[in-house]
Amino acid sequence: MKRSLLFGFAFAVATTASAQDCADIFISEYVEGTSNNKAIELYNPTNETIDLGAGGYQFGRDRNGNGIPMLMDITGIMPPNTTRVFVIDKRDPDGTGLEEPVDEALEAVADTFVNPIYVEANSPFYFNGNDAFVLVKGGTTVLDIIGKVGEAVTGGWYVPGDPNTRWWTTDNTLIRKQTILHGVFTNPDVFDPSLEWDSLPVNTYDNLGSHICNCFEVSVQEELKQSEFDVFPNPIAQGEFVIKSSEQIKGFSILSSTGALIRQSQLLNSYYESVILPEVAPGMYVIVVEFADGTKNYRKVLFR
Repeated sequence: MKRSLLFGFAFAVATTASAQDCADIFISEYVEGTSNNKAIELYNPTNETIDLGAGGYQFGRDRNGNGIPMLMDITGIMPPNTTRVFVIDKRDPDGTGLEEPVDEALEAVADTFVNPIYVEANSPFYFNGNDAFVLVKGGTTVLDIIGKVGEAVTGGWYVPGDPNTRWWTTDNTLIRKQTILHGVFTNPDVFDPSLEWDSLPVNTYDNLGSHICNCFEVSVQEELKQSEFDVFPNPIAQGEFVIKSSEQIKGFSILSSTGALIRQSQLLNSYYESVILPEVAPGMYVIVVEFADGTKNYRKVLFR
């Protein structure tokens, strides 16, 4: 079901940004490409699994600065530190004009296809670069905004004062900076996309499906204890390494830099474990060790 929200009320809700870091879903990537190549990636920065449908999450566009965004219900299960990619539902290879299919590369990374039929008065996902895009929870709580609701711009938003003026929200891909720990809760006086976003060329989809965010380390550090453990060798070659600690280890998890779970193993409260993981691609990972007393610690490792 699609619903509209009067944002004059929603923006009046008081929020404390410092208390909201890594506390709820926000938009981590925005694709406004050629033709129907449009996508929104959401990121769950928390250490809890979130059910979008049960939580009453919605998103949609403010068409041409109308001031009353068109919103649609969204569904899906998002485990901790994971993303979900929503792509406009244009998959008919024979489509032309307004029904032209999305690029195969974009279709391949989609988790959910939405809004297949265009209705001018109610098409939340048919955003253009001059439409603000909004993420809402429970009908009244604003979790994130791209652009400025109620502002009619000609071609899109750009960086104020930039001598090389170009639109950032039109024919472009935006990726949230790693240091951003929550969405935009209130309608900005001036929307400057460069403050929270990195800009990539039109029809860039390579980063969809994962997001690097400092929230991941925050969630691990919340359960940090003083007990140490060693991983050697580090860097890790050919996927073979050893975990060793002076305290009993109950289990360990290996996660990618975006928080995706690569391997999880339970141990019989041992002090030493030899691990072979040849299928892991080169890059930075995090090993989280759980000790016998239930506390945890973590260490970054490099796979070569």
